[in-house]
Amino acid sequence: MIEIGRVNKLIVSRESSSGYYLKEESDSIDEIFMPPNLGPVNVTVNQELDVFVYLDTQGSLIATDQIPHALVGEYALMRVIEVQEFGAFFDWGIDKDLLVPGNEQKVKVRKFEDHIVRVCLEEETDRVFGTTKLGKYILESDFDIMKDDEVTIVPANKTDLGYRVIINKKFIGMIYDSEIFQDIQIGKEYSANVKKVRDDGLVDISLQVLGIRNMIDSKDVVLDYLARVGGQSPLNDKSSPDEIKRLLNMSKKTFKGSIGMLFKEKKILISKDGIKLL
Repeated sequence: MIEIGRVNKLIVSRESSSGYYLKEESDSIDEIFMPPNLGPVNVTVNQELDVFVYLDTQGSLIATDQIPHALVGEYALMRVIEVQEFGAFFDWGIDKDLLVPGNEQKVKVRKFEDHIVRVCLEEETDRVFGTTKLGKYILESDFDIMKDDEVTIVPANKTDLGYRVIINKKFIGMIYDSEIFQDIQIGKEYSANVKKVRDDGLVDISLQVLGIRNMIDSKDVVLDYLARVGGQSPLNDKSSPDEIKRLLNMSKKTFKGSIGMLFKEKKILISKDGIKLL
């Protein structure tokens, strides 16, 4: 069954003067049109293609090999490119822009703003639309992730507490300022780890590897730092969190755990004057 708003694997059944027709199986009756400008450069009959399927303004199914930033049921950070009385059009990453109707805007959007948008399918019409009203979808999150899982995140906006992020395109969460030890760019992908899956449908995220793995990685950071500064540093477990963050990009808790492990392994000395390589 062809899924509207998603990527489908279809077969090129025939070519016409206006474009190509695709179907699920070679003996299927139903065909979907793919204009030449929405397909690959070289297309042959019986070729299998991964295509995104949507309805055009006339209600006809259209296929394209362009893949949007988010499929139905997914989130993405998108930019407003046009505002009309009935809604706003967002850059979706394909030739067709995504309409977010006025009644699906949490706050009235303005041109060139960036917003987290969830892609939705209207069941009655099969039309794909976007929404910035995320609350009910967050509450209904069906998690396939758990604590300590590695995920891909995209920071979407800065808040008083940290950064709101999109997780694996499926979930919304937060990285708190206390968990950030590097520069963060809005819209850039990062690898991160799940710190907590919350009952309210949100997810707490850490850019640092959690638990013992974090300590092991951080030990190497401390050793590399000591090697670079001549084998000795005034940093110790009494140093301020800001100083540790500035020099090592890690939390004080991680630093204390790491130097404790290095001390037990007899790789460093710890004194009131700082730490020193052995």
